[in-house]
Amino acid sequence: MSLRTAIYIRKSTKDKDEKQIHSIPRQKREIQEFIEKYNGVNAPPDRLIYDEEDIVAEDASAKLVGRPKFNELMHKIGKGKYDVLLCTELSRLSRNAIDTGALVQALEDKHLKRIQTKDKVFNATPTDKFTLALFLSVSKFENDQRALNTQSGMYNQKMKGETTHKASMGYLNAGTEKGRKWVEQDPITWELVRQIWDKMLTGNYSVSDLKEEGDAMGITILRSGKREVPVESAYRYMLCNRYYAGYVKVTNKETSEVKWHQGKHLPMVTEDEFDRVQLMLQNRGYKHQKLIRPTAIEGILNEILLCGKCMSEVNGSKKPTKMMFEQKTRYTCSGCKHRFSSSQQEPCPKCGTPINEKTKVDMHRYYRCCKKYSSHSCAHIFKDGKATKSLPAESIEHYLDQQISRLYLSEKLFNVLKRQLYTLWQRNNEVLERQKDILKADLSKLDKERVKIKREGLGKLMNEVEQEDQEHMLDENRGEQESIKDKLSKLEEFEEEKYERAWQALQVLADAKSVFNSPILDLAPKRNLVLSMISHLKITDSKMEIEWKKPFDAVAKASIAKKGRPKSGTDSDGDKFNWLPDLDSNQEPSR
Repeated sequence: MSLRTAIYIRKSTKDKDEKQIHSIPRQKREIQEFIEKYNGVNAPPDRLIYDEEDIVAEDASAKLVGRPKFNELMHKIGKGKYDVLLCTELSRLSRNAIDTGALVQALEDKHLKRIQTKDKVFNATPTDKFTLALFLSVSKFENDQRALNTQSGMYNQKMKGETTHKASMGYLNAGTEKGRKWVEQDPITWELVRQIWDKMLTGNYSVSDLKEEGDAMGITILRSGKREVPVESAYRYMLCNRYYAGYVKVTNKETSEVKWHQGKHLPMVTEDEFDRVQLMLQNRGYKHQKLIRPTAIEGILNEILLCGKCMSEVNGSKKPTKMMFEQKTRYTCSGCKHRFSSSQQEPCPKCGTPINEKTKVDMHRYYRCCKKYSSHSCAHIFKDGKATKSLPAESIEHYLDQQISRLYLSEKLFNVLKRQLYTLWQRNNEVLERQKDILKADLSKLDKERVKIKREGLGKLMNEVEQEDQEHMLDENRGEQESIKDKLSKLEEFEEEKYERAWQALQVLADAKSVFNSPILDLAPKRNLVLSMISHLKITDSKMEIEWKKPFDAVAKASIAKKGRPKSGTDSDGDKFNWLPDLDSNQEPSR
């Protein structure tokens, strides 16, 4: 009997990463030619058969979960309709972890005999399933790496003053060649938008009034080749957007720090005009200044820091109290030298002198015991022998960086361990197969005994006692069979889970370098890595202690990765870290 074959063909016209991928008709032609050639050299039991309805063609990106036709195909596979899933290359099937897992599980559950491409075959064997998962992971890795490269390219373009977003009101995107795009004046609306700024500068117009004036003048925005009338929020955004003063907004994804760099586009207003408009908006109750958010390291530490000196009641049970990050900014007046705190940079409360470039600014970053009231927080004797409730952030962050640095794996060491893990997995798989063979032999022996017991009772008329004895022997036989089946199941699950955990741990250590040192990645990847390795960081006076999750506790103790990574810190004072943002206790907050 031939093999029932499902053919999956995919192309995403919306996905920029797949512009060069073969078209649907070309993939279909290649598959048909492959099957023709394949069937010509294989015997009937191994030949691939299919109908037109077995060809699934889809225009969708494999990055996202939820492709309708792919899910419908996987549903049919789950019902055992097909023996083989065929495609031109593995990247056609999956570029995300969920669909990758579903494909491997289809082989695991014997819903498919194999997954096949034009040059590779993956059967339902442990080695092939392991290899398939690795190959599909490579597709996802390449996809993620491409996204990082795109982000990095856009970041570099912004640093050069280039505009990477859709043109703002009054501007037009120009250029079609990749790497040679710019913005220019919109010949239809440039002068009209400038008139809106002039009206605002008179002080006689509200944002709603400006919206009405703009509609009356016929101001529009070009979006997807069509002219659209901007909503009121577009005017409000325009009036507080420094882009119109000739600057480009650059956001550091790691620290959420926003900086404005001189742009290459033509400014619509002067810096003085822009600042005057900001003052008008503030006087009317509009708040546009971005609040200081916890940077990456503070956000991570808020989740793992524990006070080692007290307990708090959580859901009826006592648990160590968490610690929280706080930041205070104190100003020293340039006139009367009075020290004061102000979240909105208000003038000195004593003499009225406004905050200026001569004002001394002290920023204090610290962590404290997370009691309801700060006055109830635990006091820790921290380094200088004095009890304090506010523990300096720099010391804690520096300690965490040093400890994480010990877990870094060089690429060379990663490859060595990967090969060792794979070799160990193969050897243990051989041992596992021998153990399974012994259990299966015992199971076969019990099957034969069960058949024998039943046959002995067929040839004679048994009394009540003999019937009870037979039922008892059958029950014992059934119990032993269930016990062996349970051992087989646990043996397989244990081996798979053990090596899966080891592989995931190895991958985490390998990812640490690129994630922690990346200048463009945001908080989420770093947070996920730290939380996967660390259970908590407990502080008791000056003693800091990390509780590592398994198997990272053994790695941390062994310090297996000192080689290949520079020591934490770049200055002799140790204030700069490899993966933490540059933080200075006396840095001036952005104005």
